[in-house]
Amino acid sequence: MTTGPKLTVSGYRGIWGESLTKEIVVKYTKAFIKFIKENINKNPTLLLGRDGRESGEEIKNEIIRTFNELQINFIDGDILPTPTVLFAVRTHKYDGAIIVTASHNPREYNGLKFVTNKALFTDESEVEKIKENFELEISKQKFVVLGSLAQADGPSRSKIQQDFMGADKNNKPSEDISSSTSSQSNFPQEHADQILKNVNVEKIKARKFKVAVDMINASACVLDPYLFEKLGVELIPLNNIPNGIFAHKPEPLKENLDEIAKIVKEQNCEIGFAHDPDADRLVVINEEGIVISEEYTLALGVEAILSKNRTEKVVINMSSSLMNKDIAEKYGSECIRTKVGEANVVAGIIKNNAIIGGEGGGGIIYPKINMARDSFVSLALILELLAERNQKVTECVDSFPKYVIRKDKMPVGGNLEDLYAKIKSHFKEAQVNELDGIRLDFRDNSWIHLRPSNTEPIIRLIGEAKTEKRIDDLFEEIKKIISL
Repeated sequence: MTTGPKLTVSGYRGIWGESLTKEIVVKYTKAFIKFIKENINKNPTLLLGRDGRESGEEIKNEIIRTFNELQINFIDGDILPTPTVLFAVRTHKYDGAIIVTASHNPREYNGLKFVTNKALFTDESEVEKIKENFELEISKQKFVVLGSLAQADGPSRSKIQQDFMGADKNNKPSEDISSSTSSQSNFPQEHADQILKNVNVEKIKARKFKVAVDMINASACVLDPYLFEKLGVELIPLNNIPNGIFAHKPEPLKENLDEIAKIVKEQNCEIGFAHDPDADRLVVINEEGIVISEEYTLALGVEAILSKNRTEKVVINMSSSLMNKDIAEKYGSECIRTKVGEANVVAGIIKNNAIIGGEGGGGIIYPKINMARDSFVSLALILELLAERNQKVTECVDSFPKYVIRKDKMPVGGNLEDLYAKIKSHFKEAQVNELDGIRLDFRDNSWIHLRPSNTEPIIRLIGEAKTEKRIDDLFEEIKKIISL
């Protein structure tokens, strides 16, 4: 198993200055531009955004220098949520985008995600083309040509836009980055307005929600204030300055969200939300100040949409909770599973013409608004569901089937195929699915899924059962096999 960072459908992530360097950023930028020119447009216009991390501006400026060197038209959106970038590519018909983000990874990480003119992340075949281009960049001989240096001093054809809503606007390119300014667009507001057109705003306003939101000092800060104002929600913001200085570990998991949970309880909020840095994942805190499983985010979204659209299809990944399948069956709908990774789920949604989909890590994909995991769409759908049913979070969640889900990760050496063969031999009674790693489904509705991470040098282990004892026993049994 390769332990170093690699480009996947989830992008490239590494520790800035170590496994992600200026050289890697420049080479991947050139590789992506080559891909765009060869497959989409020889004279492209690209959007550039970042999630607000401290290293993001330095990386952004390296990308801008590369754009200028290659005379690429571009728009610098600066701090933008990942779903906002995809929405803007589709709305403004850009030829693609680069997002500087490491999603939920720790503060020392950053990364790159690539978007095509279809406003979709690059899929597996497209990733392979970019990787081939990257290898070509590595193999090129490095010449310093005087004529090329002189040409680089000439006027740039780049178009740069530096407008984003609600955040500090002091982030400007370095003085040595040549640029000109295009007409201004407010991408976050355009994104929020599209959400508002597709939810019951009046019903949400009438509920007069009081909501606490942890924006993790990142990209959600540029959109949340406007969206909540338009929804008539009393917003109690936490970590709402987009400076990339994370107040806690950025992955929105229960163990990282003590502060927002405390605020929800002490301030008598009806609900709380926690974003990850690039605002594609959302976790819910109930009215008692309890952080509920991130799996409930998708389940709440599926309930909200299928209850009004019976028999429509749902697409989720192989590691998402059985709650979604149960909700789908309740409304006569089919629940289809794909490989893990947003690009894979999106491909499944398109292929099956599904009305909603997502991943159990807190990401709803609602194509009517945005063909991407979108924490702003997620929170709007959840508020609408609670408002229309006049329910509290606990009341709504209590109506769902009950499962105990376990998630773990561990380093694994050796050949994965050999490991999968040992697992299959041991669990002969299980139904085996090897679409993405190996998933075992048992007759009692318990399941376990083992797969290499797309973003970290680890093996992810996820499983679910009706009781804690059953899932604990399954985890103990499979970990013994892994350790042999």
